[in-house]
This record gives sequence, structure tokens and C-alpha cells, in this order.
Amino acid sequence: MDEADRRLLVAVQKDASASQAELAELAGVSASQVSRRLSKLKEDKILRGIVGVLEPKLAGLTCSAIIRVRLHDHAAANVKAFKDLVARMNEVTFCVMTTGQTDYLMKIVARDLPHFQEIVQTRLLRCAAIAHMESSIILEHLKDTTELPLDV
Repeated sequence: MDEADRRLLVAVQKDASASQAELAELAGVSASQVSRRLSKLKEDKILRGIVGVLEPKLAGLTCSAIIRVRLHDHAAANVKAFKDLVARMNEVTFCVMTTGQTDYLMKIVARDLPHFQEIVQTRLLRCAAIAHMESSIILEHLKDTTELPLDV
């Protein structure tokens, strides 16, 4: 990945709907190179995809929460059960394994607080692999971005 690729990725992260001519100008390459470079970045798995970023509340998802999960233990069956649960849950928009007292940290979006409660009670608390779960409702987003700092 060269400097032009970095500039192209910065531009795509800001506005993926920009025309090839606009992206070319921002990246400092010809318009014909934009498509080729983007294809190569996808092939190399640097660029996972180009998506639209939605505003959850305007899309009808008014409740978001951060959930901290601790498993009973790290036996393969427990880890698999938890990972399978997360994979089936469209409401989970982010989930990572972490160090410290929490095994996993995840973000859930829901229509509203009753929907969030239903998700917790009917799916998360029924997962036998989970020993402890703690949730925090998100009150305000101070920063919520998908952009990586490639221009630093």
C-alpha cells in the first residue's frame, strides 16, 4: 500500500459515494487508477467493503448498550456457544474478546428499552456459557466513527 492508496482510503472512508473523479483528485491519481486501486485493496483484504453508515435513532433503533460478558470458563464448548450466539444476533453490531475481568465486550442496538430487555432475557441470559453479564445503556455518543486514522 503506497501513499496514494492511503489518500484514496481516507477519501473513501469520508464519502464512499464520491465519484471516481472526486476520489482521484483527493488521492492524487488518475480516475482510471481509482477502480484498479480499490479492487487491489479489496483483493488484499485491506478494504473489507464499502457500506452506507446509518443513524440508528433515525432508522428506528433508539436504544444502544454496551455489554460486558464473562464466561464460566474458557472451555472450547463455552467459547463456541458464545460465538455462535453472537453470530446469530443481528442486534450485536460489535463484539471483541478482551483482557482483564471481562472476556467479551459487545454493543447491541435495539428498537427501544423493552426490546433491549427482551434481547437480554430471551437470548443472553439463556446462554449457559455466560457466567456474568453487565450492561450499560448508551446515553450519548461523543464519538462514533468507522474511519481509521490513516492520515496520521
